[in-house]
Amino acid sequence: MIALLFITLGVGLFFSVPVSFAIGISAYVFLVGSDAAPLSIIPQRMIEGVDNFSIMALPLFILSGELMSLSCTPRLMRLANLLIGRVPGGLAATTAIGCGFFGAISGSGVATTAAIGGVMAPEMIKAKYSPGFTASVVTAAGVLGMVIPPSFCMVVYGASGGVSIAKLFLGGFIPGFLAIGSLVAYSIFMGSRRGYRAAEYTYQPGEKIKIFFDALLPLVMPVIILGGVLSGLVTPTESAMVAVLYALGLEVLVYREITLRKFIHLCSRSAVSSAIIMFIMGTAASFGWIMATENVPKLFAGIILSITNSPLIVYFLIMMLLLILGTFMESVSIIILVTPILLPLVVSFGMDPVHFGVALMLAVAIGGVTPPLAVGLFVATRIIGCRVEDSFPEILHVIAILIVNLALCFFVPKIVLFLPQFLN
Repeated sequence: MIALLFITLGVGLFFSVPVSFAIGISAYVFLVGSDAAPLSIIPQRMIEGVDNFSIMALPLFILSGELMSLSCTPRLMRLANLLIGRVPGGLAATTAIGCGFFGAISGSGVATTAAIGGVMAPEMIKAKYSPGFTASVVTAAGVLGMVIPPSFCMVVYGASGGVSIAKLFLGGFIPGFLAIGSLVAYSIFMGSRRGYRAAEYTYQPGEKIKIFFDALLPLVMPVIILGGVLSGLVTPTESAMVAVLYALGLEVLVYREITLRKFIHLCSRSAVSSAIIMFIMGTAASFGWIMATENVPKLFAGIILSITNSPLIVYFLIMMLLLILGTFMESVSIIILVTPILLPLVVSFGMDPVHFGVALMLAVAIGGVTPPLAVGLFVATRIIGCRVEDSFPEILHVIAILIVNLALCFFVPKIVLFLPQFLN
């Protein structure tokens, strides 16, 4: 009957049924076919799946990211340009660094791609950067927003797997900025090779100081969040409320660029995004309950062990599976779906749940770059006004770079675990 569960899910996904409905329908079909439990277990498990204190952080982090995107993007981009804009390919390198900054305050890959891409992509095209190269850099750097803390995708994984969200935040710093650094190096290399000129902005000493202090206030937010969590002053969930209050204070008292109408619109958009994610989590809870009662993780582990008992090969197979799933599934759906299956497996092979969580974030981020789904790539090409096909072969270059980063993340645990262990 387990085969019926996964066949129903696969058929639903193949016919583009929304993931939440595909998961819920597969659970329903399994219970009807097997009579393993009454159908009332589905709504019960759906409620229990979202009845978690940590999940309260989800809509708050989404709202704080929406608020920060209003006024912070141009300020962060000016700072990034000041830091590295004068090198060959400087606009692309500036875009990558700007995405790192913005990812640290928004926690959303698509939001980062849209916000930074909307500012920098027109400038890159105006400076004669090719549309394919522009789309590739904007997309690859943008999707890393889900790896750089605070990330709402980490909240989803932490709530689904019972993993410390604070440790996930710490674990994401080095891999996230290592990936950003590799994209900066790629941008400079391609800029030198193709003759992409540096940015033409020049700043007086007084302007440099102003640019730094303008960008300082937004960049303080992740420091406040992580500092509060590590010091014990706030829980990760409470830190999300601190993030909202800080972002709202900046917009109302400092930048004064938000109106009541804009605020209501942002709250509405955040509520819709949160509701979609929580509905997926609810249906996935009933799906996960079925897998737990039917010992699916143990069966899956047995199949893997029949092939190999080498942890390195197991990690490689899991990495390939996540990359394949990322090509046709949305990031949150992958996280919710694979966590109850793969987390017990990797833990049985000695992998730390925090290590796996950060690697999972990077793997699903790569899915945002990889066609056919490639949500981040579609956003970037729409901003630029080109077709997805125009991003080849450059998009393959950045996918290869991100896969190398993922392999390092999987096979060198210290990259992820150094900060959580050092600051434990």
